[in-house]
Amino acid sequence: MIGSITFKRFSQILLGGVSGIFILSFHQAQVAVSLPTVGLPTQNQVLPAEINSSEDYIEKPTIPPLGEPAPFIPRQPFPPPTLKKPEKPYYSLIPERYKGKTVNHVSPRNQEKVIALTFDDGPWLDTLKVLVVLQQFDIKATFFILGRNLVLYPEIIQQVVQGGHAVGNHTWTHPYVKMESQQAKSEIENTAAKLQLMTGLKTRLFRPPGGILDNGTAEYARSKNYAIIMWSIDTKDYQQASAEILAERVLNQARPGDIVLMHDGGGNRFQTIEALKMIIPELQKRGYRFVTVPELLALSE
Repeated sequence: MIGSITFKRFSQILLGGVSGIFILSFHQAQVAVSLPTVGLPTQNQVLPAEINSSEDYIEKPTIPPLGEPAPFIPRQPFPPPTLKKPEKPYYSLIPERYKGKTVNHVSPRNQEKVIALTFDDGPWLDTLKVLVVLQQFDIKATFFILGRNLVLYPEIIQQVVQGGHAVGNHTWTHPYVKMESQQAKSEIENTAAKLQLMTGLKTRLFRPPGGILDNGTAEYARSKNYAIIMWSIDTKDYQQASAEILAERVLNQARPGDIVLMHDGGGNRFQTIEALKMIIPELQKRGYRFVTVPELLALSE
């Protein structure tokens, strides 16, 4: 017939809807409508918020749902009005000869018995416990912080700064994979921006996550004159060894100019904290003095 339309038989017809896909099933002259389950955001799920671009915009890295990095670098450092900055600004200063260099260990002048304790992956709730131990022994340490944890624990990083400890950049998301230069830039610069916004501090200390030097972050940090701070003693406290084993790893290897790697974030750090109570008094008994990484670099030959 002219003008007639030939139809093909379909066992199902898919119809797109606003809230899902309707499936119409034809079977023995009956029509069934089924609606697939549509995922709804849970109460604790973080939904991405739209961020307006500006001349200060920094490309956002892909991060877990812990909050978006602030795409803003303050033009001038300014501490929050409630933050009392330490009297000595050594936490952010490094000698010119170490800018863009990778450091595992230094040779102190006259082989002075100085050693630097460093802590990665904070700020974290266990950071507070680490600070208590350091205060008990009246020593300073260096904390390599993650940008995403600054969002979670802004008060804790302020306590680190007020305690006169040094602060270093440890990226935003702790990435291991190789990345393009723009993503490496955002990992470092967003962390730097958030740190500066919260504390007024700038730092030129950088520690690559996992000690990986070839995935793009260390290369970018060198281009911005960061000192790439590695370590000469790895406690491997992330393996959850006992406090006694962690302490032995430090005490059996300690020498002047060492940089000790420990962790205050990323998990339960009870053993690390207990190990500190053994490491610090024993090394002090041996004549060692604990310094921050910037102080250690300044004391080198």
